[in-house]
Formats: sequence, structure tokens, C-alpha cells
Amino acid sequence: MKLSSRQVAMIAIFAALYAVISRLPGIPTIGGGGRIEPVVILDPIVGILLGPWVGGLTSLLGNSVAWIIPSVSFYGLLNLPTGPVAAIVSGCLARNTKYSNWKVAAIVYALLMGVWYLTPPGLELYYYPFLHWIAFALILVFRERTHLFLNAEAKVKKVLGATICSFGAIMANHMMGNLIFIGSVGWFVSLKAIKDTIKSLGFFWLKSGLPHPEDPLAAIFAAVLPITIAERLLFTVFTVYLAYGLVIALRKSGLIDMG
Repeated sequence: MKLSSRQVAMIAIFAALYAVISRLPGIPTIGGGGRIEPVVILDPIVGILLGPWVGGLTSLLGNSVAWIIPSVSFYGLLNLPTGPVAAIVSGCLARNTKYSNWKVAAIVYALLMGVWYLTPPGLELYYYPFLHWIAFALILVFRERTHLFLNAEAKVKKVLGATICSFGAIMANHMMGNLIFIGSVGWFVSLKAIKDTIKSLGFFWLKSGLPHPEDPLAAIFAAVLPITIAERLLFTVFTVYLAYGLVIALRKSGLIDMG
């Protein structure tokens, strides 16, 4: 992949922006010693603006810089792929070329969802990824029209296009993070922290009337589902707001081409 001087400049600018935004407070992860960083909202944006492959590279570099400064954790290193996955999904939805289109985004989603249902939590919590299924459904329903919406003059269509791209990317990022978390338990995620969390959730389950999942990880995923819903929808709103303004500004300046 040959990069133009303009693309190199955009990569450098966004990588620096990752470093700045990563200093904002994040959301702690259970047992992992890490955080969900606010830079999550940048991943869909760089995908939309720079395309899936340059955007994915930008996300990888930016998240790497954010991981290094000021401290590092191996679990944080394992989570670096979550950003590029989000950028690839949003970038593919925002483009309609041979190697960058809605079909690639759909394949990524099919793989992520398929792997989820092979995990112990996925076997019990079939309902858990309902937001991911909604995002997947939007991709399949609107297909190449998402690209057309983003390039439309009408504000409503442009917002709709940005919403589909952003929501799809945010949820892909989340599912990738879930799978990394599941694979890390016992290795890089503290089993003791998991057990302590389950104990603290006991009273919650008694009051909720919900069936208690047998798998400890499934219990945690089910308990934090309301928080996950609020968190991901909020991330989507912020991402759409920023993406909408940046798409208009950078297209008018001629800095990006959303072919």
C-alpha cells in the first residue's frame, strides 16, 4: 500500500490526536488492569475519513502511541486490534470500491459473531449481542446505500450514513474486545477479580429475578449488559456528531476522497 504525502500527514495528525485524547479518564475493565479509552470514538472516524486500510493503520499507530504513554500493560497490548477492526468496518461502509465495501464489513461481523457463539458465555447468553445484531442487520439492509448516504447533500441522509458507519464500528470494536477478554481470562485477566465480581453480583441476581448463568464469565457479561448498552449508545452519539462535522469540513477542503 503506497501512501501519499497527504495520507502520511493525516495519519500523523490523527496519531497525535489519539495520544491527546487517551489522557482523558477511561472506563475500568474487570480484572484486566486496563481501561476502555475515550479514543474508541476516533476509530470509526478515521475509518470513515481515511478509508478502511489507511484508517486501520492510523488506528493501530494511534492506539499504540496511546498504549505506550504513560504506562503499558500486556492486556492493553492484546486489545490493540480492537481499534483497527472498528476502523475497517466503518471505512468499508463509507466506501464502495472493489476491496472496500459493505461486503467486507459484513464478513468481519459474521466472523466476530460466529466466534462469540463458540465461547462459553456465547453458548449461554444468546441474547447478549442484540446490539451487535442490530448493527449487522443495518449493514445487510442498507448495503452500498450507506456510502451513498454519506455522500448525499441532504443532512438527514448524511447523518443516517454516519450513524450506520459509527454504530457498526463501535459494536465491532466491542465484540472484538469481548473475545479478547474471554481468551485472556486466567492468563492476563485475574481469575480472583472475576470471582470477586461474581460474589458482589450475587445480591443483584436475587433482586433481578433473572436466571443465573452457570458460566462465571457469562454471569459478568449479563450483569454489565445495561451498562454496555448505555456506554455503546453514548459512544455512537459522540462519534456521529464528530464524524458529521469532520466529513463536511474535510470534503470541502479537498483533504479526503470518499470514493
